[in-house]
Amino acid sequence: MSAEDKKPVEESPAPADAAAAAPQPGKKKSALLGGGVVALIALAWALSLVAVPAGGGHHGEEHHIAGPYVVEVSPSAGFQVNLAGDGGKHYLSLKLNVEVDAFEEGYAGARASQPLYQAKLTDAVLRTASQKTKGELDNAVGREVFRDELRLALDPVLFPVHVGDERAPENAHAPSGLRFGRSIAKSSLRGLFYEHAMHIDAARKSIHLDDGQEVEFQGDETDLYVADARGKGVFVDVSAVHEDFVGEVPTGTFGRVRNVYFNTFLTQ
Repeated sequence: MSAEDKKPVEESPAPADAAAAAPQPGKKKSALLGGGVVALIALAWALSLVAVPAGGGHHGEEHHIAGPYVVEVSPSAGFQVNLAGDGGKHYLSLKLNVEVDAFEEGYAGARASQPLYQAKLTDAVLRTASQKTKGELDNAVGREVFRDELRLALDPVLFPVHVGDERAPENAHAPSGLRFGRSIAKSSLRGLFYEHAMHIDAARKSIHLDDGQEVEFQGDETDLYVADARGKGVFVDVSAVHEDFVGEVPTGTFGRVRNVYFNTFLTQ
């Protein structure tokens, strides 16, 4: 007998061992399904960490306010103001920088560079400063009070309320026809756009802001005041609201003034 003839013959596996060694479709399928569930759970957990802005955002997008940014708001010659008291003999010469937060860095600067808004800025500064006396402004405490009053006066000028239109506050909301009212500058709502909304049912002729009470309208009002539950509101023009519109109109500002800095400050 040759060496090859003496080679041991391999035994076939026992039926039980063969069954264990063979692939089992049922177990493989279960493993795949289990892995898919784990992947879905991991994905859901990851999505839960994504920030969603207050109010649900707008068109499913996220919008984050950023800053601070600094904006020069003074005309080239600065602001010249006759002060109160002493028969108007004293005046203030002033140049300002304003610190802001905004959705877009260039937003406030674009407003400050437009002739209309430059006129509004000048009017706001003159109106605020002309009530001050030289003695008040020469006092450190008085200057800080004046600084905060300027912040409040400049905020609605640099960040006017938008009613529906993201590009310009002067434009109406195209889907609904709603736009700002004639007294929009007197609106008390200073919340951010994308976080607040007007809810309109044109068929029922009703409108409300956020969780505020419904306000009924006739359809020809150009300066209707609509407030939220806290009493903060906006003046709106409903005269061109589309008859079949039912839905939300995002409403609010695109930023806020954080602080006012005196670039030059001279009383005489």
